[in-house]
Amino acid sequence: MRRLCLFDATTKSTSEKLVFVLLVFQILSPGFAWIASVSRSPNSKLSWRDSHSTTPARTSHLASTPFEADLYDNPFNENTNKPSTAVPKDTKLVLGVNKYSHDTTICAADASSGQVLFAVAKERLSRKKHDAGNVATAVEACLEALDLDLDSIEHVVVNNHHHRVLPREVNVRHMEWECGLSINGGVEDGYDDPENLLPDARHHELSHHLAHAYSTAAQAPFDKGLCVVMDGMGETLRTMLRAQETKDETYTSDFSFGFDTFQCVPSNVIEQSQLSYFDWREAESVYVFEKKERTIDLRPVWKRFTPEHSPPSLYNHGFENMDSVGALYSRASSHIFGDWNACGKVMGLAPWALHEWTDSRGAKLAPVVHNSPILQGKLYEDDGLHIDRNLLEGQPHISRNDPDIFNDDGTRRKRYDFDDNADKETLLDVDENDEYGENREETTKVEERIPIRVALDAIALASRMQIDLETVVMDFVAHMKAQTGETNLCLAGGVALNSVLNGRLARELGFAQTFISPYPGDDGIAVGCCAFGLFGNDRLDQIASTKARSGPARPAVWSQPLSPYLGPDASEAAIKAAIETAAPWLEVESIRNMDQRLQKMAEEVESGGVVAWYHSRSELGPRALGHRSILADPRKKGLVRFVNEKVKSRESFRPFAPSVLAEEASNWFDLGPSVLPDDQNVSPFMSMTAIVHESKRARIPAVTHVDGSSRLQTVTSTAEPLYHLFISKFFALTGIPMILNTSFNTLPSEPIVESPRDAIRSFLYSMGAIEMLVMGDYVIKRKPPNLRKLLGEVSKSGEMQVEPGCPIRAGPATFESSFALEAGVQAEEEIETVTRVRMPDRPTFSEKKAWFPLLDDLEGELLSVCDGTNTMNDIMVQYTPLPEGQDKMGNEDVEEAQTLLQNIVYRLVRLYEHTLISW
Repeated sequence: MRRLCLFDATTKSTSEKLVFVLLVFQILSPGFAWIASVSRSPNSKLSWRDSHSTTPARTSHLASTPFEADLYDNPFNENTNKPSTAVPKDTKLVLGVNKYSHDTTICAADASSGQVLFAVAKERLSRKKHDAGNVATAVEACLEALDLDLDSIEHVVVNNHHHRVLPREVNVRHMEWECGLSINGGVEDGYDDPENLLPDARHHELSHHLAHAYSTAAQAPFDKGLCVVMDGMGETLRTMLRAQETKDETYTSDFSFGFDTFQCVPSNVIEQSQLSYFDWREAESVYVFEKKERTIDLRPVWKRFTPEHSPPSLYNHGFENMDSVGALYSRASSHIFGDWNACGKVMGLAPWALHEWTDSRGAKLAPVVHNSPILQGKLYEDDGLHIDRNLLEGQPHISRNDPDIFNDDGTRRKRYDFDDNADKETLLDVDENDEYGENREETTKVEERIPIRVALDAIALASRMQIDLETVVMDFVAHMKAQTGETNLCLAGGVALNSVLNGRLARELGFAQTFISPYPGDDGIAVGCCAFGLFGNDRLDQIASTKARSGPARPAVWSQPLSPYLGPDASEAAIKAAIETAAPWLEVESIRNMDQRLQKMAEEVESGGVVAWYHSRSELGPRALGHRSILADPRKKGLVRFVNEKVKSRESFRPFAPSVLAEEASNWFDLGPSVLPDDQNVSPFMSMTAIVHESKRARIPAVTHVDGSSRLQTVTSTAEPLYHLFISKFFALTGIPMILNTSFNTLPSEPIVESPRDAIRSFLYSMGAIEMLVMGDYVIKRKPPNLRKLLGEVSKSGEMQVEPGCPIRAGPATFESSFALEAGVQAEEEIETVTRVRMPDRPTFSEKKAWFPLLDDLEGELLSVCDGTNTMNDIMVQYTPLPEGQDKMGNEDVEEAQTLLQNIVYRLVRLYEHTLISW
C-alpha cells in the first residue's frame, strides 16, 4: 500500500491551517465536481515520469492579465520603445569604470554638460552580490537606457586596485586566448567584447584612493574642504611608483603631484618597501580640494601605507593580514560572520553590548567587552597605530561548536538569532498632552530571544572593534582638521559606510558641513573616475609641461550632490511583461491616480501590512532610498522580528532605518548643535546615525536600535517629492513623520531588486509576508489558491457551475531522487528517499536555491502529471480505483478517499504557493 504523508493541522502555519479548514469544508460539501462526476476505471493509470525533462503546454497571452491592452493605445503615435532615459543621438559620453574587482560599476556622463546620465552596479544586473569581472553587460544596459551606440563613448577612466587595467587590455589577442581556455577573466562572457574593451574611446587610469576622493569631493555641496578616504586596501605602492618612474601618461596617482608634496606614513615607506617580501598598499589618505569653475584643485596632503603581510595570491589577496582600519574591521566581520564584506552586520551587532537578557532561571546574561583595545594610537605618526590581534586570531566565531545552538527538540537555531522583543507594552500614537495615558495602544506581547554563548562573545568583539574604530578615527580626523584648517568634511572609502562613526564625526568635531555620498564604497569608484574624466585636476594641469590642454572644453563642475537614482527606469511594457509571467499567482489593480495609490500604500502600512515599492530609476549604492524599498510601520516593535525573519530571511538582531521628513527630523532625533532648524537634511543617503530623543523612543520602537540610535534617511520634497508625499500621508494618518525603510530584496545573498521581474520574484518569494507590491501604477497582491477552480463545483441540480481546473507546471522540470544509508543499515531495509525538483521558469526560481525539496514521492508524482490536461477528477481516479468486483465504494473506501484528497490538495496548494504549478 502507498505510504501517505498525512496532513497534520497542528504543526502547520496559520495559513496552512486555514487551507486545511477549507479543505474539510469542501470535502463535506456535496457540490464539488470531483465527487459528483467522477468516473472510475480500475485499469487507467497516470505515470510518474522519471525522465529529466517535462514540458508543460502553457500558452501566454497578454489579454489574460488584469488589465486590457487597449488602455495603452498611443494616441500620439510616439515611439513607445524609446526609453524614458533616452538622450539625443549626438550625445558623447565620459565613462567611469570600476572593473575586474568586487563591486564592478559604471557611471556615464554627458561630456559637454557634465550631467550624469546613468550609473549601475553590475550586481543589480547579474543578481550576484558585489559581483566583479568585466563591464560588458553594464555598458549594454547603459547604452540601451540612453538609446545610444558604442561609438558615443569617447573617454573612459578606469580603476582596479588589484592590478593595472590598461596594460592588460592592450593585448586583446591574449584576452581572446584566455576566453578560449576559460581562464582568468575569460571565464566570463564579454571579457573580450567591444562593450568591455571600448576600443574606440580614449582611455586613462586613476589610482584607487584618488578615485574615492573624486567620487565625493566633486559633488560636495560646498566649494572647498577636507576629504578623508579610509578603506580596506587601496592601490599598491609599486604600481604608483612604477608609473611615475616610467612617465606613464595613461595613469594618474597621488605621486603625480610629486613625491614631496604630501606626508607619508611611514615616512620612509619607499625604503621599507625595497626590503619587503611583498608590496605595500594605501590604507588611509587625506586630501584637500577647492572647486574651480570647470576643474577641481584636489591634492593629497597625507597618506598612510600598510604592508602586505602575506602573498596576494592567497585568499582575498591576503586582505585578512593588512593593518588598515578598514581591513581590521573587516577581519572582525570574517571572524564573526565568515564574510569579510559583512561589516554592516558588525556595526549593527556592536550596540547589543549595552543590553542584558534574563534567562528561564532568572539569571542575567550580558556580553563581556574586553578592556584591552584591538587597535589604539595615532594613525598620523610613524608606528603610531598599535594592533593587538589576539581577539581576531584562533578559531573564528562562525565555526565554533556551541552546544546551545540546538533547541530542546534538537532543531538547529541560527547562530546570532536574538532580539529584545521583551514582554512589555509599547505605546503607539501617544498624545504628549495626555497626562494619564488614556490613548495608549498595546502591541502584541512576545518573548525576547536570548543569545547563545557564541553570540555573546560575538557582540563583545563587535563592540570592542566599533569602540576602537571610533576612538582612533575621531582622533585622526580631528588632527587633520587642525592641520589643514578646513571646516568642511567629505568621507569616502568603505569605512564611510559606518554610519555610527559618520554621525559622531559630523556632530562632535565642529565641521560646518559633512558630506558622504550614497556610494562611499567601491561602487563609487566609477563615479570618481567619471568626475576625473570630466573635470581633470587644476593642480596637475599646472604641473604638466604642456600648459594648453588638448581636447574639448570641460563642463562646469558639479555644485550639488548627484541624484542617487541613476539606474535603469523600467518601461510600462517591461512592468506588464513581468506581471504577465507570474499572472496566475497575482492579483493586480491599476490605480493611475498617484494620490490614491500613495494613500492606499499609507493605509496598508498603517494597518500593519508590509509594502514593497518599486518605482522610477534605481538607486546606486548599497542602500535603498525609496525607489526599491520595503516599507513598514515604525510604531510596531514586532515588525522587527517579522521583517527580519519572514521577509528578509536574516538574523533577528539586525536593526531597521527610518526615512523621516527632513523638516521634522530634529523633533525626533539629536542632529547635533550645528544643524539649523531650516536645514535638517543631514542624512539624505542614510549615511549617518543619530540618537532618538528619549521621549520619542517608545513611539517608534521598530526603528530605534537597542542603544537608542537610528540610521536615518532625511527626505525632502525637493529631492524626492513622491517619497516625501507618501511619508506625509502616513504622518497624517498616524502622527509619525517617518516610515521603516529596508532594501527590497528577499532572496538570500541577493542584491536589491533591479528589474520588474526581480521585483515580482522577490515579492512572491516572501510567501505572503509582503502584503502588497506597488510597481509603477499597479498595486499587486498575492493571489490565494482558488480551491473552487481546482476542484470544480456543481449546483444541487447537478449543473456544472465552476469547471475544474487542470494544474500545470510553471515550466520544464528536472527531478532528482537520492537516499543515504547509514552504517549498519541493510539495502533491503526500508529507506527514505529525498526527491527534489529544479524548475528555472518558476517565478521564484533562484540559482542559489535551484533545487526545491518535495515532501515525498506523492508530491513528485503529482507534479509530474500537472501538464495542463489532468483535472482533480482525473488524478483522484488513479489513486482511488474501485476494488475488484465492486461497482461502488464502501464507507471505509470513502473515508480513505477523503483522507487522500486532503493530502493531494494540500500538496497541490503547496506547489502553487511555491510557484511550481498553477491552475
